[in-house]
Amino acid sequence: MCGGNQPMTGKNLFIAAVFIAVLAGAAQALTITASVDKQDVGLGDQIALKVNVVGKGGTLPEPTLPDLSAFEIYSSGRSQNIQIMNGAFSSNLDISYILVPKKAGDFIIGPIIIRDKTGMASTEPIKIHVSNQSSPSKPGGKVSPQAGQPPSANRQPAQKGGDFFIDQFVDKTSPYLGEQVTLSFRFYQAVNLWDQPTLEWPKYAGFTVEDLPPNGRYYQVVNGRQYLVTEIKRALFPLSSGKLIIDTPQLTIKPDDFGTAFDPFSFFDRNTQDMFRRGQPKILTANPITINVKPLPEQGKPADFTGAVGKFNMQVETDKDSVGVDEPITLKVTLSGTGNIRSLPPVKLPDLPDFRIYDSGNTESVSNTNQVVSGTKTFEQAIIPKTSGVFTIPAISLSYFDPTSTSYKTIGTGARRIVATGQGLVDVGGAPKNIIGAGKQSLGYIITDFPKNDPKRDLSSSGLFWFLQILPLFGIIAAIFYRSHTQKLLADLGYARRVGAGKRLRSIFKTAAALKAQGELVGFYGALYDAVLGFVADRLNLEKSGLTIEDVKTHEKIPGDIRNELTAFLESCQNARFAPGGVTKNHADDLLENAGDLVGRLEKIL
Repeated sequence: MCGGNQPMTGKNLFIAAVFIAVLAGAAQALTITASVDKQDVGLGDQIALKVNVVGKGGTLPEPTLPDLSAFEIYSSGRSQNIQIMNGAFSSNLDISYILVPKKAGDFIIGPIIIRDKTGMASTEPIKIHVSNQSSPSKPGGKVSPQAGQPPSANRQPAQKGGDFFIDQFVDKTSPYLGEQVTLSFRFYQAVNLWDQPTLEWPKYAGFTVEDLPPNGRYYQVVNGRQYLVTEIKRALFPLSSGKLIIDTPQLTIKPDDFGTAFDPFSFFDRNTQDMFRRGQPKILTANPITINVKPLPEQGKPADFTGAVGKFNMQVETDKDSVGVDEPITLKVTLSGTGNIRSLPPVKLPDLPDFRIYDSGNTESVSNTNQVVSGTKTFEQAIIPKTSGVFTIPAISLSYFDPTSTSYKTIGTGARRIVATGQGLVDVGGAPKNIIGAGKQSLGYIITDFPKNDPKRDLSSSGLFWFLQILPLFGIIAAIFYRSHTQKLLADLGYARRVGAGKRLRSIFKTAAALKAQGELVGFYGALYDAVLGFVADRLNLEKSGLTIEDVKTHEKIPGDIRNELTAFLESCQNARFAPGGVTKNHADDLLENAGDLVGRLEKIL
């Protein structure tokens, strides 16, 4: 009999348990938690914020931070662990931040959000109380280790003495926004080492970084003791004005017992604890450096200023001055000089209503002569005259701020004359120009003795006959579609950019993969950022040079779910590009794979 309520059999219980377990696993596919080391602080105190993300798979998305405008925020490290159990991947990501309150009051660190294909997760809000005075240290209490660094009894303070110590300093503490700050790092070594020391650079939050080889090695006497000094210089370019902190690097070393003269009887004079302490790794740190970055002056700022800081020259050239209508001219604008070459913005062209303009990309070459970052950056544009005539390309100019003279300067070139001849694309029997070749055609001799047709054979009953009759019709239709497509490419810039977006994307992806294979991770992240942002600009028919991450966050044509992923991806590229310390090849592989998936979804939506 069949009743309304039947007892569950063992088999049903098993199926239900499995179903519930699957649902629970799916619900917990992605989790995120956040914690702080203290919630009651004073002005100037630091708050260590730790974010933990757990999820399935080898790649975890980047969390989106809430509004933290009440705090100065600095990145202080990240680590990721991947586990494989029963063939399934799981990842655990820890990200650390340092928050410094700007004013007194009660504040809330809002939910930190993370999203992936399985859904969304967020943290609980955290209350912070900031008093007007800095919190005093507790009597007899131990000073907690600096955030972002592992606690260790072997950590050595940044002091001048002992067998080893490190030091860092800068050539200026009040630079202008975008001006080069030269950081000098020195490792002082009084005894030999078993192995080469391991140096870990900080994240340099708020700066872009360029190395300044070669490294120096020399001897120096400090407090009556001779040291071998290894000096490394780096160029830092501040990205924002105000107070910025250059965190300390960490140097891990292992002392060599045979660094000093060996006495066979000294074994019996050694302290037992000292014997076991020998050979243990030591972590050396230096004092952080605070710099106050001055904003660029408003007085005298040109209207066309776009942020270039340094000292530059400009050269403009075209590959030809006379072309046919609809034939491209390559216009190259090359900037050379000293400053942050990689971050130079594109040079804005004057209004050219008689030309179609296409961005052909840019190339850069950076050198570090005399510890100063210099080089060249070339922007290429393809300009195509729409009609015949004599045209003038007006003077092209660039304004930049020179921190040496503390003034704005403008450089430029004279106007250029372009001659365009011909009629462009015209109808030739319904087909575009140049479809019919201009070469000579030879006529065969005329045949007069054709064989006579068989009157009993009806050609209309042959399928081949009718196929040959309609074949020209298909050819005409194809020609019409091709001609319409070609004219639309020439007349509709947005359509042309959408069609060519994929080809340009594949080309930049290929360049990015080559840079990654060569170990050029900074260039790789820059190419990956340009590829995805350029693809979005092409699909939406927006100027790439003016498109920012903030624009992506608020663009109504990009759906909200993928908009957040796209924003997180672009920010991850920029963070890795401008703060390369700690970036690994696995992170680059994951980001490249994420880029392919993201572009595939964008292509279906935009």
